[in-house]
Amino acid sequence: MKKWLRSVVPDLFLAAVVALLVTLAMQYLDGAEAGRIQADAQAASEDGLTLDERIEVVGGSIRRSTLFQLPALIALSGVVVGLACRNRRWAWLTAIGAILPALIMGVAFFIDRPFPAGALATAYTALAISMALAGTALRRKLLPA
Repeated sequence: MKKWLRSVVPDLFLAAVVALLVTLAMQYLDGAEAGRIQADAQAASEDGLTLDERIEVVGGSIRRSTLFQLPALIALSGVVVGLACRNRRWAWLTAIGAILPALIMGVAFFIDRPFPAGALATAYTALAISMALAGTALRRKLLPA
């Protein structure tokens, strides 16, 4: 049991650190996105746009987050985990632990619609796993020993 814990704890720590970095990056991106939404809403109010058009501004923000920003963070964290993971066989599981904040954020946008939320969770998880495996393959090429 001790041997197993010694082999797992560093990878769990790596997942926690990457998850923390992903969370900080999401907060930064959310702040930038809030500024963009406010600017778009002010422009919309000056043009006399309707409530539906203002809601579309927020919908555009959600689309940018779920289709570009979060997948980019997930791909980057998957590669980082793949490159830094001590136990290469468990890189995929470590990557899933590392992307949990981004996964929760993405699913939260679609919490009232189970099918899109499930599809998004599956796509994000598959992206993280594939990037972690690509990171381990790259690490194997760079450090053959």
